[in-house]
Amino acid sequence: MQENKKRVSWNKGKNNSFYGKKHTKESLNKMSEAHKGKTPWNKGKKGIYSEEVLLKNRLAHLGKPARNKGKRGLQTSWNKGKHPLEESRRRMSESQKKLWLNPEHRKRMSQSAKISINAGRFRKGHEFPEEIKQKIREYTLKQYESGNFPKQTNTKPERQIKEEIVKRGYKEKIDFIHQYKFMNKFMCDFCFPKQKIIIECDGDFWHANPNEFSNKEKLHPHQIKSISRDKSKTAYITKIDQGSWTLLRFWESDIEKDVSKCVDRIEEVIKKKGDE
Repeated sequence: MQENKKRVSWNKGKNNSFYGKKHTKESLNKMSEAHKGKTPWNKGKKGIYSEEVLLKNRLAHLGKPARNKGKRGLQTSWNKGKHPLEESRRRMSESQKKLWLNPEHRKRMSQSAKISINAGRFRKGHEFPEEIKQKIREYTLKQYESGNFPKQTNTKPERQIKEEIVKRGYKEKIDFIHQYKFMNKFMCDFCFPKQKIIIECDGDFWHANPNEFSNKEKLHPHQIKSISRDKSKTAYITKIDQGSWTLLRFWESDIEKDVSKCVDRIEEVIKKKGDE
């Protein structure tokens, strides 16, 4: 370490012959061209810097503001207002098409999307125009139909219901189960196993809320399929075990409007079942 310091100290600051000077644009272009296609000296290498050097670098930056902090509006992106040439766009398009032919890449993107959607991070707080919403619906429906869309769990309505249930003192995995496999036949959003209560949080669009989709002739095939599946599910749950199970369904819009009222209804049924 000391040897390195001695080796470079003679050439630091004003001792450096290039001190105070700047490279011309031509010079910078020459250096850029000279380095094109060459492998960086540290590519794939690990342990180049000692623990001592890494620690010193970290300590040197502790407490200091980020180099671009407070400079909003002063630094303009190099490509702002510029549009790629037709040839560049074609090459980028071809590159992406080749990338999507790789099943591993598609799998990684699918997993990443699934994590983001389930965590509620997808465009959180951003309101899309109605035209864009419709395009997203159409694209998502195509994905569903092809079987490529990742299954959604822990949706926003589910999270709202769960938060309100927990707030009232009920404990997950003790009093209730989130994502319950009913009789090894299908998944349900929530279950209170002791009271034999199943709770479903139905999305207004996907399950075709009749308040919004009253015209059955205009329903999408996926909505028609969901209605049929929901009817079968309801019939199975309410008839099995001599009709001892209770199924409660809540629409996404009702949960959004008053989640407390929805959970009040759940507690009414819990109390009623407890008194039986």
